[in-house]
Amino acid sequence: MKINHCGDFIEVEYSDLSCALRAIGAVLSSDINELKHIEEKPYFTTIGVMLDCSRNAVMKADYFKGWLQKLALLGYNMAMLYTEDTFALDGEPYFGYHRGPYSRQELEELSAYASKLGIEMVGCIQTLGHMKQVLKLPMYKNIMDTPEVLLACQDETYALIEKMVRLFAKVYTTHRIHIGMDEAHDLGRGRYMDLFGYKRNFEIFNEHLHKVVQICRKYNLEPMIWSDMYFRMGSKTGDYYDPQSIIPDEVKNSIPKEIQLVYWDYYHRDEKFYLDWITRHRDLGFEPIMASGIWTWPVLWYGSKITEIQAGACINACKKAQLKEIFFTMWGDDGAYCDYDSAMAGLTYSAELCHTDSLSKDSLQKQLKAICQSNYEAITLAGNLDMYGHPDDPNWPCLWAASILWDDPLMAKYWIDEKLKNPEIWPTASEHYRKLAQQLSKYKVESENAGDLKHAILLAKLLAAKIDIRLKLEEAYNNKNKQLLAELTAQIPQMIDFLNELDQSFRKQWLKRNRSFGLEVLQIRMAGLIRRYRELRDRTEELLNGRIDRIDEMEDLPKSSIGNDYYLGRYDRIATSSEKI
Repeated sequence: MKINHCGDFIEVEYSDLSCALRAIGAVLSSDINELKHIEEKPYFTTIGVMLDCSRNAVMKADYFKGWLQKLALLGYNMAMLYTEDTFALDGEPYFGYHRGPYSRQELEELSAYASKLGIEMVGCIQTLGHMKQVLKLPMYKNIMDTPEVLLACQDETYALIEKMVRLFAKVYTTHRIHIGMDEAHDLGRGRYMDLFGYKRNFEIFNEHLHKVVQICRKYNLEPMIWSDMYFRMGSKTGDYYDPQSIIPDEVKNSIPKEIQLVYWDYYHRDEKFYLDWITRHRDLGFEPIMASGIWTWPVLWYGSKITEIQAGACINACKKAQLKEIFFTMWGDDGAYCDYDSAMAGLTYSAELCHTDSLSKDSLQKQLKAICQSNYEAITLAGNLDMYGHPDDPNWPCLWAASILWDDPLMAKYWIDEKLKNPEIWPTASEHYRKLAQQLSKYKVESENAGDLKHAILLAKLLAAKIDIRLKLEEAYNNKNKQLLAELTAQIPQMIDFLNELDQSFRKQWLKRNRSFGLEVLQIRMAGLIRRYRELRDRTEELLNGRIDRIDEMEDLPKSSIGNDYYLGRYDRIATSSEKI
Protein backbone atom coordinates (compact mmCIF):
# COMPACT_ATOMS: atom_id res chain seq x y z
CA MET A 1 0.00 0.00 0.00
CA LYS A 2 1.33 3.42 -1.01
CA ILE A 3 -0.13 6.85 -0.33
CA ASN A 4 1.10 9.94 -2.16
CA HIS A 5 -0.14 13.49 -1.69
CA CYS A 6 -0.04 14.98 -5.18
CA GLY A 7 -1.15 18.59 -5.14
CA ASP A 8 -4.93 18.61 -4.73
CA PHE A 9 -5.14 14.83 -4.90
CA ILE A 10 -4.25 11.87 -2.71
CA GLU A 11 -3.18 8.85 -4.72
CA VAL A 12 -3.46 5.37 -3.22
CA GLU A 13 -1.88 2.22 -4.62
CA TYR A 14 -3.16 -1.02 -3.13
CA SER A 15 -3.08 -4.75 -3.73
CA ASP A 16 -6.52 -5.61 -2.35
CA LEU A 17 -9.57 -4.05 -0.73
CA SER A 18 -8.22 -4.51 2.78
CA CYS A 19 -5.08 -2.52 1.96
CA ALA A 20 -7.21 0.18 0.30
CA LEU A 21 -9.37 0.60 3.39
CA ARG A 22 -6.34 0.70 5.71
CA ALA A 23 -5.02 3.43 3.41
CA ILE A 24 -8.24 5.38 3.91
CA GLY A 25 -7.80 4.93 7.67
CA ALA A 26 -4.25 6.22 7.39
CA VAL A 27 -5.39 9.28 5.42
CA LEU A 28 -8.13 10.03 7.92
CA SER A 29 -5.55 9.76 10.71
CA SER A 30 -3.08 12.13 9.05
CA ASP A 31 -2.66 15.87 8.95
CA ILE A 32 -3.37 16.44 5.24
CA ASN A 33 -1.07 19.45 5.11
CA GLU A 34 1.84 17.35 6.34
CA LEU A 35 0.99 14.14 4.47
CA LYS A 36 3.49 13.47 1.69
CA HIS A 37 4.16 9.76 1.37
CA ILE A 38 3.21 6.63 3.29
CA GLU A 39 4.26 3.15 2.25
CA GLU A 40 3.37 -0.08 4.03
CA LYS A 41 3.43 -3.77 3.33
CA PRO A 42 1.65 -5.99 5.87
CA TYR A 43 3.78 -8.71 7.37
CA PHE A 44 0.89 -11.19 7.20
CA THR A 45 -1.56 -12.28 4.53
CA THR A 46 -4.22 -12.74 7.22
CA ILE A 47 -4.68 -10.28 10.10
CA GLY A 48 -7.81 -11.23 11.97
CA VAL A 49 -9.88 -10.95 15.11
CA MET A 50 -11.88 -13.48 17.09
CA LEU A 51 -14.63 -12.16 19.37
CA ASP A 52 -15.92 -14.46 22.09
CA CYS A 53 -19.71 -14.74 21.79
CA SER A 54 -20.08 -17.76 24.07
CA ARG A 55 -19.34 -16.38 27.57
CA ASN A 56 -22.74 -14.72 28.09
CA ALA A 57 -22.20 -11.73 25.79
CA VAL A 58 -23.46 -12.14 22.22
CA MET A 59 -22.75 -8.93 20.32
CA LYS A 60 -25.67 -7.62 18.28
CA ALA A 61 -25.19 -8.23 14.57
CA ASP A 62 -25.72 -4.56 13.69
CA TYR A 63 -23.25 -3.48 16.37
CA PHE A 64 -20.66 -5.90 15.04
CA LYS A 65 -21.09 -4.29 11.61
CA GLY A 66 -19.84 -1.08 13.20
CA TRP A 67 -16.86 -3.01 14.52
CA LEU A 68 -16.21 -4.38 11.04
CA GLN A 69 -16.07 -0.85 9.66
CA LYS A 70 -13.43 0.15 12.21
CA LEU A 71 -11.51 -3.10 11.75
CA ALA A 72 -11.38 -2.55 7.99
CA LEU A 73 -9.94 0.95 8.44
CA LEU A 74 -7.26 -0.56 10.69
CA GLY A 75 -6.32 -3.18 8.08
CA TYR A 76 -7.94 -6.36 9.41
CA ASN A 77 -9.09 -8.83 6.76
CA MET A 78 -10.51 -11.76 8.73
CA ALA A 79 -13.05 -12.05 11.55
CA MET A 80 -14.49 -14.86 13.64
CA LEU A 81 -17.37 -14.90 16.08
CA TYR A 82 -16.55 -17.64 18.58
CA THR A 83 -19.85 -19.48 18.91
CA GLU A 84 -20.09 -22.71 20.87
CA ASP A 85 -23.89 -22.87 20.79
CA THR A 86 -24.87 -19.24 20.14
CA PHE A 87 -26.30 -19.78 16.68
CA ALA A 88 -29.69 -21.16 15.70
CA LEU A 89 -29.65 -24.71 14.36
CA ASP A 90 -32.53 -26.26 12.42
CA GLY A 91 -34.27 -28.99 14.35
CA GLU A 92 -32.47 -28.09 17.61
CA PRO A 93 -34.82 -25.70 19.45
CA TYR A 94 -32.81 -25.80 22.67
CA PHE A 95 -29.45 -25.24 20.99
CA GLY A 96 -28.48 -21.80 22.33
CA TYR A 97 -31.77 -21.50 24.21
CA HIS A 98 -31.91 -18.20 26.14
CA ARG A 99 -28.34 -17.51 25.08
CA GLY A 100 -29.07 -14.99 22.30
CA PRO A 101 -28.10 -17.14 19.29
CA TYR A 102 -27.47 -15.63 15.86
CA SER A 103 -30.05 -16.48 13.22
CA ARG A 104 -29.05 -17.88 9.86
CA GLN A 105 -30.11 -14.61 8.21
CA GLU A 106 -27.90 -12.58 10.56
CA LEU A 107 -24.86 -14.72 9.80
CA GLU A 108 -25.48 -14.41 6.06
CA GLU A 109 -25.80 -10.63 6.38
CA LEU A 110 -22.60 -10.38 8.41
CA SER A 111 -20.69 -12.43 5.85
CA ALA A 112 -21.93 -10.27 2.98
CA TYR A 113 -21.27 -7.05 4.87
CA ALA A 114 -17.75 -8.12 5.88
CA SER A 115 -16.97 -9.16 2.29
CA LYS A 116 -17.73 -5.64 1.06
CA LEU A 117 -15.08 -4.43 3.52
CA GLY A 118 -12.45 -6.95 2.41
CA ILE A 119 -12.95 -9.08 5.52
CA GLU A 120 -13.31 -12.87 5.45
CA MET A 121 -15.87 -14.13 7.95
CA VAL A 122 -14.82 -17.58 9.22
CA GLY A 123 -17.12 -19.80 11.27
CA CYS A 124 -15.69 -20.60 14.69
CA ILE A 125 -17.40 -23.47 16.52
CA GLN A 126 -16.63 -26.40 18.80
CA THR A 127 -16.78 -30.04 17.79
CA LEU A 128 -15.35 -31.79 20.86
CA GLY A 129 -14.77 -29.84 24.10
CA HIS A 130 -16.27 -26.62 25.46
CA MET A 131 -19.80 -27.91 24.89
CA LYS A 132 -21.04 -27.63 28.47
CA GLN A 133 -23.93 -25.34 27.61
CA VAL A 134 -25.29 -27.96 25.21
CA LEU A 135 -24.45 -31.09 27.17
CA LYS A 136 -26.17 -29.92 30.36
CA LEU A 137 -29.51 -30.23 28.56
CA PRO A 138 -31.31 -33.62 28.88
CA MET A 139 -31.94 -34.04 25.14
CA TYR A 140 -28.17 -34.19 24.54
CA LYS A 141 -27.27 -36.74 27.22
CA ASN A 142 -26.60 -39.43 24.59
CA ILE A 143 -23.73 -37.45 23.06
CA MET A 144 -21.96 -36.60 26.33
CA ASP A 145 -18.63 -38.14 27.24
CA THR A 146 -17.93 -35.82 30.19
CA PRO A 147 -19.84 -32.63 31.16
CA GLU A 148 -17.94 -30.53 28.59
CA VAL A 149 -16.80 -33.08 26.00
CA LEU A 150 -18.81 -34.62 23.18
CA LEU A 151 -18.92 -38.40 22.92
CA ALA A 152 -16.63 -39.61 20.15
CA CYS A 153 -17.56 -42.68 18.08
CA GLN A 154 -21.29 -41.94 18.48
CA ASP A 155 -23.44 -41.48 15.38
CA GLU A 156 -25.66 -38.90 17.08
CA THR A 157 -22.59 -36.78 17.82
CA TYR A 158 -21.58 -36.59 14.19
CA ALA A 159 -25.15 -35.87 13.13
CA LEU A 160 -25.13 -32.76 15.32
CA ILE A 161 -21.67 -31.76 14.12
CA GLU A 162 -22.77 -32.13 10.51
CA LYS A 163 -25.70 -29.79 11.16
CA MET A 164 -23.28 -27.18 12.51
CA VAL A 165 -20.80 -27.55 9.67
CA ARG A 166 -23.52 -27.51 7.03
CA LEU A 167 -24.92 -24.26 8.43
CA PHE A 168 -21.62 -22.40 8.20
CA ALA A 169 -20.92 -23.85 4.76
CA LYS A 170 -24.12 -22.18 3.61
CA VAL A 171 -24.07 -18.85 5.48
CA TYR A 172 -20.40 -17.89 4.96
CA THR A 173 -18.69 -17.62 1.59
CA THR A 174 -15.25 -18.67 2.80
CA HIS A 175 -13.98 -22.21 2.36
CA ARG A 176 -12.49 -22.19 5.86
CA ILE A 177 -13.98 -23.10 9.21
CA HIS A 178 -12.54 -23.25 12.72
CA ILE A 179 -13.77 -26.42 14.42
CA GLY A 180 -12.15 -25.82 17.83
CA MET A 181 -11.29 -29.10 19.63
CA ASP A 182 -9.21 -27.45 22.38
CA GLU A 183 -9.00 -28.15 26.10
CA ALA A 184 -10.87 -31.47 26.00
CA HIS A 185 -8.87 -32.50 29.05
CA ASP A 186 -10.90 -35.54 30.08
CA LEU A 187 -11.49 -36.93 26.61
CA GLY A 188 -12.40 -40.61 26.77
CA ARG A 189 -12.56 -40.67 30.56
CA GLY A 190 -16.37 -40.54 31.00
CA ARG A 191 -19.16 -42.35 29.16
CA TYR A 192 -16.72 -43.15 26.36
CA MET A 193 -14.81 -45.45 28.70
CA ASP A 194 -18.04 -46.98 29.96
CA LEU A 195 -19.17 -47.77 26.41
CA PHE A 196 -15.93 -48.57 24.61
CA GLY A 197 -13.34 -49.19 27.30
CA TYR A 198 -9.99 -47.48 27.69
CA LYS A 199 -8.26 -46.12 24.64
CA ARG A 200 -5.29 -43.76 24.48
CA ASN A 201 -6.50 -40.16 24.15
CA PHE A 202 -4.25 -39.56 21.12
CA GLU A 203 -6.11 -42.31 19.26
CA ILE A 204 -9.58 -41.08 20.25
CA PHE A 205 -8.67 -37.53 19.27
CA ASN A 206 -7.31 -38.37 15.84
CA GLU A 207 -10.12 -40.81 15.05
CA HIS A 208 -12.67 -38.15 15.98
CA LEU A 209 -10.80 -35.47 14.04
CA HIS A 210 -10.74 -37.62 10.91
CA LYS A 211 -14.52 -38.03 11.09
CA VAL A 212 -15.09 -34.29 11.55
CA VAL A 213 -12.68 -33.52 8.72
CA GLN A 214 -14.62 -35.94 6.52
CA ILE A 215 -17.78 -33.94 7.27
CA CYS A 216 -15.98 -30.70 6.42
CA ARG A 217 -14.71 -32.21 3.17
CA LYS A 218 -18.28 -33.13 2.26
CA TYR A 219 -19.19 -29.43 2.38
CA ASN A 220 -15.98 -28.24 0.70
CA LEU A 221 -14.65 -26.66 3.89
CA GLU A 222 -11.04 -26.53 5.05
CA PRO A 223 -10.92 -26.91 8.85
CA MET A 224 -8.55 -25.40 11.36
CA ILE A 225 -8.25 -26.55 14.98
CA TRP A 226 -6.61 -25.23 18.13
CA SER A 227 -3.36 -27.15 18.51
CA ASP A 228 -3.12 -27.47 22.29
CA MET A 229 -4.51 -30.99 22.65
CA TYR A 230 -1.59 -32.59 20.82
CA PHE A 231 0.92 -30.96 23.14
CA ARG A 232 -1.20 -31.55 26.26
CA MET A 233 -1.68 -35.23 25.48
CA GLY A 234 2.07 -35.56 25.04
CA SER A 235 2.78 -33.89 28.39
CA LYS A 236 2.96 -35.74 31.69
CA THR A 237 1.53 -32.64 33.38
CA GLY A 238 -1.14 -31.90 30.76
CA ASP A 239 0.42 -28.50 30.11
CA TYR A 240 0.14 -26.92 26.65
CA TYR A 241 3.54 -25.30 26.99
CA ASP A 242 5.46 -28.22 28.47
CA PRO A 243 8.88 -28.35 26.74
CA GLN A 244 9.09 -32.05 27.64
CA SER A 245 5.92 -32.90 25.72
CA ILE A 246 6.39 -35.86 23.37
CA ILE A 247 4.07 -36.48 20.45
CA PRO A 248 4.72 -39.97 19.04
CA ASP A 249 5.55 -40.27 15.34
CA GLU A 250 2.54 -42.46 14.65
CA VAL A 251 0.31 -39.72 16.10
CA LYS A 252 1.98 -37.03 13.97
CA ASN A 253 1.60 -39.18 10.88
CA SER A 254 -2.10 -39.75 11.51
CA ILE A 255 -3.04 -36.06 11.81
CA PRO A 256 -5.21 -35.19 8.80
CA LYS A 257 -3.07 -33.23 6.35
CA GLU A 258 -5.88 -30.90 5.25
CA ILE A 259 -6.27 -29.20 8.63
CA GLN A 260 -4.56 -26.02 9.82
CA LEU A 261 -3.19 -25.91 13.36
CA VAL A 262 -3.85 -22.75 15.36
CA TYR A 263 -1.17 -22.06 17.96
CA TRP A 264 -2.83 -19.99 20.69
CA ASP A 265 -0.65 -18.18 23.18
CA TYR A 266 -1.60 -15.05 25.11
CA TYR A 267 0.66 -15.59 28.09
CA HIS A 268 4.32 -15.29 27.15
CA ARG A 269 6.43 -12.18 26.74
CA ASP A 270 9.64 -13.74 25.44
CA GLU A 271 10.03 -13.77 21.64
CA LYS A 272 12.27 -16.82 21.93
CA PHE A 273 9.45 -18.80 23.51
CA TYR A 274 7.12 -18.06 20.59
CA LEU A 275 9.84 -18.89 18.07
CA ASP A 276 10.47 -22.22 19.80
CA TRP A 277 6.79 -23.18 19.74
CA ILE A 278 6.34 -22.09 16.16
CA THR A 279 9.17 -24.49 15.33
CA ARG A 280 7.47 -27.25 17.34
CA HIS A 281 4.31 -26.76 15.28
CA ARG A 282 6.30 -26.89 12.06
CA ASP A 283 7.92 -30.10 13.29
CA LEU A 284 4.43 -31.61 13.31
CA GLY A 285 4.34 -30.95 9.56
CA PHE A 286 2.08 -27.88 9.64
CA GLU A 287 2.51 -24.17 9.10
CA PRO A 288 0.63 -22.76 12.09
CA ILE A 289 -1.80 -19.89 12.28
CA MET A 290 -0.97 -17.70 15.29
CA ALA A 291 -3.67 -16.72 17.77
CA SER A 292 -2.56 -13.97 20.12
CA GLY A 293 -4.78 -12.01 22.48
CA ILE A 294 -6.17 -8.55 23.04
CA TRP A 295 -6.76 -8.82 26.78
CA THR A 296 -10.46 -8.49 27.57
CA TRP A 297 -10.55 -11.26 30.17
CA PRO A 298 -10.84 -11.45 33.15
CA VAL A 299 -10.71 -7.65 33.23
CA LEU A 300 -13.18 -4.80 33.52
CA TRP A 301 -11.34 -2.77 30.88
CA TYR A 302 -8.95 -3.58 28.03
CA GLY A 303 -5.58 -4.60 29.51
CA SER A 304 -3.23 -2.37 27.55
CA LYS A 305 0.00 -3.15 29.37
CA ILE A 306 -0.34 -6.91 29.36
CA THR A 307 -1.42 -6.86 25.69
CA GLU A 308 1.51 -4.72 24.60
CA ILE A 309 3.97 -6.89 26.52
CA GLN A 310 2.66 -10.27 25.37
CA ALA A 311 0.95 -9.68 22.03
CA GLY A 312 3.82 -7.36 21.12
CA ALA A 313 6.38 -10.11 21.70
CA CYS A 314 4.18 -12.58 19.82
CA ILE A 315 3.81 -10.35 16.74
CA ASN A 316 7.53 -9.65 16.60
CA ALA A 317 8.32 -13.36 16.85
CA CYS A 318 5.84 -14.16 14.08
CA LYS A 319 7.50 -11.59 11.86
CA LYS A 320 10.88 -13.20 12.44
CA ALA A 321 9.45 -16.66 11.80
CA GLN A 322 7.74 -15.34 8.66
CA LEU A 323 4.35 -16.71 9.59
CA LYS A 324 1.64 -15.72 7.15
CA GLU A 325 -1.48 -15.68 9.32
CA ILE A 326 -2.28 -14.19 12.72
CA PHE A 327 -5.44 -13.27 14.57
CA PHE A 328 -6.23 -11.73 17.93
CA THR A 329 -8.67 -13.28 20.38
CA MET A 330 -10.89 -11.31 22.76
CA TRP A 331 -12.20 -13.73 25.36
CA GLY A 332 -14.97 -13.19 27.92
CA ASP A 333 -14.00 -15.62 30.67
CA ASP A 334 -15.94 -15.24 33.93
CA GLY A 335 -18.89 -13.37 32.48
CA ALA A 336 -17.79 -10.97 29.72
CA TYR A 337 -17.92 -7.90 31.98
CA CYS A 338 -15.20 -6.03 30.11
CA ASP A 339 -16.06 -2.84 28.22
CA TYR A 340 -15.23 -4.52 24.91
CA ASP A 341 -15.17 -1.27 22.97
CA SER A 342 -12.08 -0.29 24.98
CA ALA A 343 -10.31 -3.13 23.12
CA MET A 344 -10.31 -0.88 20.03
CA ALA A 345 -7.14 0.65 21.47
CA GLY A 346 -5.53 -2.81 21.54
CA LEU A 347 -6.75 -3.59 18.04
CA THR A 348 -5.21 -0.32 16.85
CA TYR A 349 -1.92 -1.20 18.54
CA SER A 350 -1.81 -4.74 17.11
CA ALA A 351 -2.77 -3.67 13.58
CA GLU A 352 -0.04 -1.05 13.56
CA LEU A 353 2.57 -3.57 14.70
CA CYS A 354 1.41 -6.03 12.00
CA HIS A 355 1.91 -3.39 9.29
CA THR A 356 4.98 -1.44 10.44
CA ASP A 357 8.43 -1.92 11.92
CA SER A 358 8.03 0.55 14.76
CA LEU A 359 5.28 2.03 16.87
CA SER A 360 4.54 5.67 17.52
CA LYS A 361 2.19 6.62 20.34
CA ASP A 362 1.43 9.77 18.37
CA SER A 363 0.33 7.66 15.41
CA LEU A 364 -1.83 5.44 17.64
CA GLN A 365 -3.38 8.53 19.20
CA LYS A 366 -4.26 9.95 15.77
CA GLN A 367 -5.68 6.64 14.52
CA LEU A 368 -7.95 6.09 17.50
CA LYS A 369 -9.15 9.67 17.32
CA ALA A 370 -9.91 9.46 13.59
CA ILE A 371 -11.49 6.00 13.57
CA CYS A 372 -13.18 5.91 16.99
CA GLN A 373 -13.30 9.62 17.96
CA SER A 374 -11.51 8.63 21.16
CA ASN A 375 -8.28 9.28 23.06
CA TYR A 376 -5.66 6.54 23.00
CA GLU A 377 -3.83 7.93 26.02
CA ALA A 378 -6.99 7.99 28.14
CA ILE A 379 -8.21 4.55 27.07
CA THR A 380 -4.88 2.87 27.78
CA LEU A 381 -4.52 4.75 31.08
CA ALA A 382 -7.85 3.25 32.17
CA GLY A 383 -6.17 -0.15 31.76
CA ASN A 384 -4.54 0.67 35.11
CA LEU A 385 -7.75 -0.49 36.74
CA ASP A 386 -5.64 -3.62 36.97
CA MET A 387 -2.77 -2.56 39.21
CA TYR A 388 0.72 -3.36 37.98
CA GLY A 389 4.08 -3.36 39.71
CA HIS A 390 4.38 -6.51 41.81
CA PRO A 391 7.94 -6.66 43.20
CA ASP A 392 8.48 -10.10 41.69
CA ASP A 393 7.04 -9.21 38.29
CA PRO A 394 6.46 -5.51 37.49
CA ASN A 395 4.92 -6.40 34.11
CA TRP A 396 2.12 -8.53 35.54
CA PRO A 397 -0.87 -7.19 37.49
CA CYS A 398 -0.40 -7.50 41.21
CA LEU A 399 -4.10 -6.73 41.69
CA TRP A 400 -6.94 -7.57 39.32
CA ALA A 401 -9.81 -5.09 39.44
CA ALA A 402 -12.51 -7.67 38.70
CA SER A 403 -11.36 -9.81 41.61
CA ILE A 404 -11.55 -6.78 43.92
CA LEU A 405 -15.03 -5.95 42.65
CA TRP A 406 -16.48 -9.45 43.11
CA ASP A 407 -14.78 -10.03 46.47
CA ASP A 408 -17.30 -10.51 49.29
CA PRO A 409 -17.18 -7.59 51.78
CA LEU A 410 -17.32 -9.92 54.78
CA MET A 411 -15.34 -12.99 53.71
CA ALA A 412 -12.87 -10.93 51.63
CA LYS A 413 -11.18 -14.02 50.22
CA TYR A 414 -9.24 -12.22 47.49
CA TRP A 415 -8.35 -9.40 49.89
CA ILE A 416 -6.92 -11.74 52.52
CA ASP A 417 -4.95 -13.78 49.99
CA GLU A 418 -3.31 -10.71 48.46
CA LYS A 419 -2.58 -9.24 51.89
CA LEU A 420 -0.77 -12.44 52.86
CA LYS A 421 1.46 -11.99 49.81
CA ASN A 422 2.07 -8.28 50.41
CA PRO A 423 0.88 -6.74 53.72
CA GLU A 424 1.06 -3.19 52.33
CA ILE A 425 -0.83 -3.86 49.13
CA TRP A 426 -4.23 -2.48 50.13
CA PRO A 427 -3.26 0.99 51.42
CA THR A 428 -1.21 1.30 48.22
CA ALA A 429 -4.19 0.20 46.15
CA SER A 430 -6.49 2.72 47.83
CA GLU A 431 -4.22 5.57 46.79
CA HIS A 432 -3.78 4.06 43.33
CA TYR A 433 -7.50 4.01 42.55
CA ARG A 434 -8.16 7.43 44.01
CA LYS A 435 -5.37 8.88 41.88
CA LEU A 436 -6.53 6.98 38.76
CA ALA A 437 -10.05 8.39 39.07
CA GLN A 438 -8.59 11.89 39.28
CA GLN A 439 -6.32 11.33 36.27
CA LEU A 440 -9.11 9.94 34.11
CA SER A 441 -11.46 12.78 35.07
CA LYS A 442 -9.13 15.25 33.33
CA TYR A 443 -9.93 13.77 29.91
CA LYS A 444 -12.96 14.94 27.99
CA VAL A 445 -13.93 11.96 25.85
CA GLU A 446 -17.59 11.99 24.87
CA SER A 447 -17.47 9.18 22.30
CA GLU A 448 -17.86 5.64 23.60
CA ASN A 449 -16.60 4.01 20.39
CA ALA A 450 -13.41 2.93 22.14
CA GLY A 451 -14.82 2.55 25.64
CA ASP A 452 -16.98 4.59 28.00
CA LEU A 453 -14.49 6.58 30.08
CA LYS A 454 -17.24 7.55 32.55
CA HIS A 455 -17.67 3.83 33.26
CA ALA A 456 -13.93 3.49 33.95
CA ILE A 457 -13.95 6.50 36.30
CA LEU A 458 -16.91 5.04 38.20
CA LEU A 459 -15.07 1.75 38.57
CA ALA A 460 -11.96 3.48 39.95
CA LYS A 461 -14.02 5.45 42.48
CA LEU A 462 -15.96 2.37 43.55
CA LEU A 463 -12.83 0.28 44.01
CA ALA A 464 -11.22 3.03 46.13
CA ALA A 465 -14.34 3.21 48.31
CA LYS A 466 -14.54 -0.56 48.67
CA ILE A 467 -10.91 -0.79 49.75
CA ASP A 468 -11.31 2.04 52.27
CA ILE A 469 -14.30 0.35 53.91
CA ARG A 470 -12.39 -2.91 54.32
CA LEU A 471 -9.31 -1.13 55.69
CA LYS A 472 -11.47 0.60 58.30
CA LEU A 473 -13.31 -2.62 59.10
CA GLU A 474 -10.09 -4.47 59.87
CA GLU A 475 -8.67 -1.65 61.94
CA ALA A 476 -11.91 -1.08 63.86
CA TYR A 477 -12.59 -4.77 64.48
CA ASN A 478 -9.06 -5.74 65.46
CA ASN A 479 -8.65 -2.75 67.80
CA LYS A 480 -12.25 -2.82 69.10
CA ASN A 481 -12.58 0.80 68.00
CA LYS A 482 -16.31 1.53 68.17
CA GLN A 483 -16.00 5.06 66.83
CA LEU A 484 -14.24 3.86 63.69
CA LEU A 485 -16.74 1.02 63.37
CA ALA A 486 -19.56 3.56 63.47
CA GLU A 487 -17.82 5.65 60.80
CA LEU A 488 -17.48 2.76 58.37
CA THR A 489 -21.09 1.74 59.03
CA ALA A 490 -22.12 5.22 57.97
CA GLN A 491 -20.12 4.81 54.71
CA ILE A 492 -21.99 1.70 53.60
CA PRO A 493 -25.05 3.51 52.12
CA GLN A 494 -22.69 5.46 49.84
CA MET A 495 -21.06 2.19 48.80
CA ILE A 496 -24.48 0.76 47.97
CA ASP A 497 -25.20 3.88 45.91
CA PHE A 498 -21.94 3.27 44.00
CA LEU A 499 -22.98 -0.33 43.35
CA ASN A 500 -26.42 0.71 42.12
CA GLU A 501 -24.79 3.23 39.79
CA LEU A 502 -22.39 0.58 38.49
CA ASP A 503 -25.29 -1.83 38.00
CA GLN A 504 -26.96 0.74 35.75
CA SER A 505 -23.70 1.43 33.94
CA PHE A 506 -23.18 -2.29 33.27
CA ARG A 507 -26.75 -2.46 31.97
CA LYS A 508 -26.20 0.48 29.62
CA GLN A 509 -22.94 -1.03 28.36
CA TRP A 510 -24.44 -4.46 27.86
CA LEU A 511 -27.64 -3.50 26.05
CA LYS A 512 -25.79 -1.08 23.79
CA ARG A 513 -23.55 -3.86 22.45
CA ASN A 514 -25.12 -7.22 23.23
CA ARG A 515 -28.28 -9.26 23.20
CA SER A 516 -30.05 -9.02 26.55
CA PHE A 517 -29.25 -12.64 27.43
CA GLY A 518 -26.32 -12.88 29.85
CA LEU A 519 -27.01 -9.53 31.48
CA GLU A 520 -28.86 -11.38 34.21
CA VAL A 521 -25.56 -12.86 35.39
CA LEU A 522 -24.06 -9.43 36.08
CA GLN A 523 -27.29 -8.19 37.64
CA ILE A 524 -27.44 -11.18 39.99
CA ARG A 525 -23.83 -10.55 41.00
CA MET A 526 -24.43 -6.84 41.57
CA ALA A 527 -27.59 -7.53 43.56
CA GLY A 528 -25.65 -10.03 45.62
CA LEU A 529 -22.94 -7.48 46.42
CA ILE A 530 -25.54 -4.92 47.45
CA ARG A 531 -27.21 -7.44 49.77
CA ARG A 532 -23.88 -8.43 51.27
CA TYR A 533 -23.04 -4.80 52.06
CA ARG A 534 -26.40 -4.56 53.81
CA GLU A 535 -25.39 -7.66 55.73
CA LEU A 536 -22.09 -5.98 56.64
CA ARG A 537 -24.03 -2.95 57.89
CA ASP A 538 -26.32 -5.21 59.94
CA ARG A 539 -23.38 -7.03 61.49
CA THR A 540 -21.49 -3.88 62.44
CA GLU A 541 -24.63 -2.35 63.94
CA GLU A 542 -25.27 -5.54 65.91
CA LEU A 543 -21.68 -5.47 67.13
CA LEU A 544 -22.02 -1.84 68.17
CA ASN A 545 -25.32 -2.56 69.96
CA GLY A 546 -23.88 -5.56 71.81
CA ARG A 547 -26.23 -8.03 70.15
CA ILE A 548 -23.24 -10.04 68.92
CA ASP A 549 -19.69 -10.14 70.27
CA ARG A 550 -17.87 -11.19 67.11
CA ILE A 551 -18.08 -11.35 63.30
CA ASP A 552 -17.30 -14.94 62.36
CA GLU A 553 -15.89 -14.06 58.93
CA MET A 554 -13.34 -11.76 60.58
CA GLU A 555 -12.10 -14.61 62.77
CA ASP A 556 -11.74 -17.36 60.17
CA LEU A 557 -8.43 -16.36 58.59
CA PRO A 558 -5.86 -18.48 56.71
CA LYS A 559 -2.19 -18.27 57.63
CA SER A 560 -0.74 -18.63 54.14
CA SER A 561 -1.68 -17.61 50.60
CA ILE A 562 -3.54 -20.07 48.41
CA GLY A 563 -1.39 -18.69 45.56
CA ASN A 564 -1.21 -19.30 41.81
CA ASP A 565 -3.90 -16.74 40.92
CA TYR A 566 -6.50 -19.16 42.27
CA TYR A 567 -9.15 -16.44 42.46
CA LEU A 568 -8.35 -14.81 39.12
CA GLY A 569 -11.37 -14.77 36.84
CA ARG A 570 -13.36 -17.10 39.08
CA TYR A 571 -16.35 -15.38 40.61
CA ASP A 572 -17.52 -18.68 42.05
CA ARG A 573 -14.30 -19.02 44.03
CA ILE A 574 -14.24 -15.39 45.16
CA ALA A 575 -17.85 -14.86 46.19
CA THR A 576 -18.24 -17.95 48.38
CA SER A 577 -16.66 -21.13 49.67
CA SER A 578 -20.01 -22.88 49.62
CA GLU A 579 -20.91 -25.55 47.10
CA LYS A 580 -23.39 -23.69 44.89
CA ILE A 581 -23.56 -20.12 43.65
